[in-house]
Amino acid sequence: MIKINVRFSVLALIAALLVTSCFAVIPQPSIISLVDASPTLPVEGVEYTNGTIVPEHSPLLIWYDWVNVSGTQVINYAIYTTPDYNYPVPIANLLGQHFRMEDGTQVFIASALSELEVYRDLNDNGIPEANDTSSGSEILYYIYTNMSDNYSMTPVKKVMEDQGPHYRWSFTYENAHAYLQNATARIGVVASLIFSHITLSYDFSVNGNVSNLKTNFDIGKVTSLTIHDSSQFSLEGLSLALLYATAIYTSKSYTTYVDGNEFNSTTAEDLTVDAKLAQVEVGGVKAYDFVFGGNYTLTRGETNETLQANIETYEAKAEATALSSILPTIRVNPVKGMSFFRDQLNLAELFGGSWQDFNIDYESSSLIYRICFPVWDGMQIEHDPVYVGYILSSTEIPEFPSWAILPLLLAATLVAIICKKRLPKNLSNQNRNHSYQETNNTSLLKNSFFLKNQATKDCSYF
Repeated sequence: MIKINVRFSVLALIAALLVTSCFAVIPQPSIISLVDASPTLPVEGVEYTNGTIVPEHSPLLIWYDWVNVSGTQVINYAIYTTPDYNYPVPIANLLGQHFRMEDGTQVFIASALSELEVYRDLNDNGIPEANDTSSGSEILYYIYTNMSDNYSMTPVKKVMEDQGPHYRWSFTYENAHAYLQNATARIGVVASLIFSHITLSYDFSVNGNVSNLKTNFDIGKVTSLTIHDSSQFSLEGLSLALLYATAIYTSKSYTTYVDGNEFNSTTAEDLTVDAKLAQVEVGGVKAYDFVFGGNYTLTRGETNETLQANIETYEAKAEATALSSILPTIRVNPVKGMSFFRDQLNLAELFGGSWQDFNIDYESSSLIYRICFPVWDGMQIEHDPVYVGYILSSTEIPEFPSWAILPLLLAATLVAIICKKRLPKNLSNQNRNHSYQETNNTSLLKNSFFLKNQATKDCSYF
């Protein structure tokens, strides 16, 4: 009896060591430092990660954030530089999401912040009346943000909440320099200014077949304003708008809607349309929502030992805009950063299938939209619109890879075989008179989503 117990103890120890070794080699999401920077996007089989991409022949770097869960992937790009770079950091940002619909159709939707616009809301409807001439346009200036003194980033973090995991990250441009140009001429600089910071934060989660991607805008207070002409310029009474262009890639025809009505920026006759909800249908099936509206906060003043800043709340507005309302000097130029991002976003390599080269420009953007803050005055504002994707409902990424199950099964089988062979005959005879019921426990094996193993499907850009 002592020998049997010894054998079982030894075998149990072997099994435990095998199990421990399996979990010890499980890869964890990594933070890639500049030393480990790569010329490509190293994300295969990783649930979430971030790091640096080094484009060839460029002094600028791309910081990326990546989330891959429940069959959908989110990618975020931001341009930055190293401290030894002799010029300030440029400001450019891209956000994209890939997913499969229930019929397996692949979809990739991306949006990029192109311009910051200053307008005077003369008719008090909250949105700028815009056209490509000075007549009747409420847009007065474009803010050209092209540099910042520094930057900081919060790597992707997985946070468990009641409804499941949330993936959060952010990128901050600190002391962001900007220049105001006249909206009609785009010649010369009316004024230069500095935002204390511009922070873009994200919160991504999946609930069933619905994904939610919340984007938080935190645009800091204007801390410095230098006027370069003889005008009596002031930010008081002025409003702020963020101008976005989008790109939609899919193998099927798609249609964009604004508040239930079909709208395509490239062909729209209405120059601007008030928007609370923009939608993308692929093959007649709802695929993606841009949820606008809600409230934003404005911080007026600063908090110190004697004073408390005033927090004011206002309704955020949004509008879809026609290509014809965008100034030719803007729409003919590439969206900021696309020349850097385009070469680092090969959709075929990331998601499989056949895709055209990625790009975002106004001429092919079926949805150009503005997020508007009617009350601004150069103060700090915060707002968080939500983008909703309707994805193929699939299993989530497990806490450990499915390949770890095989060694566990082998270890358990080996132990069972050895025990059976070593078991004394008299003990077997004793057990022969006893009956027992074997309970079959069926385990649900959750499989990771691997990018390279996607079923190929021809995709084209519309």
